[in-house]
Amino acid sequence: MTAPHDNSPPDDFDPWLDAQLAALPRFAPRADFEDRVMASVRIPDPFAIRSIAAARRRLFASPRAVALAASLAVLVVGSMAASVVWTLANRDTLLAFGTWLATEAGQWAWVGLRGAALTLMEQPWFAGFRGLLDDPGRLALASAFGTLVYVTGVLALRRLLTVPTPTQRVAHAGY
Repeated sequence: MTAPHDNSPPDDFDPWLDAQLAALPRFAPRADFEDRVMASVRIPDPFAIRSIAAARRRLFASPRAVALAASLAVLVVGSMAASVVWTLANRDTLLAFGTWLATEAGQWAWVGLRGAALTLMEQPWFAGFRGLLDDPGRLALASAFGTLVYVTGVLALRRLLTVPTPTQRVAHAGY
């Protein structure tokens, strides 16, 4: 590469640089490059039987690992057994708690619903909305418009979720 003249104007530098870069040889991998790379890549199969065998080898690798696994199994099974025994011994307590919980949840739901309805009715636009519902013709028109918006949304979602066929080109899909 030869350097541009020191006394050349700055506008001449870009064409000079373009010419110098165009003169460089192009580097491109050979045609079988990806096959050679993928031949050296080891892709593990997570669902293979050998992974279970590897876990079994690790589990029984030392007496300490076996003792840890056994104590963990005893802890889990013992906890489950204790839970079953307590549940069978205290059915009345569990039923009373379930009834109380259902009653409280129902009361909270009704308080929330009443609060939301009252807040909605206090809005300044609610009188106009209620007037819309007074006339059956306007109610039918509003219902038809709502249905049209819903169907349009479902069709748009269906279009978005459709799997492309092999003849369709997908952006950024490696084609």
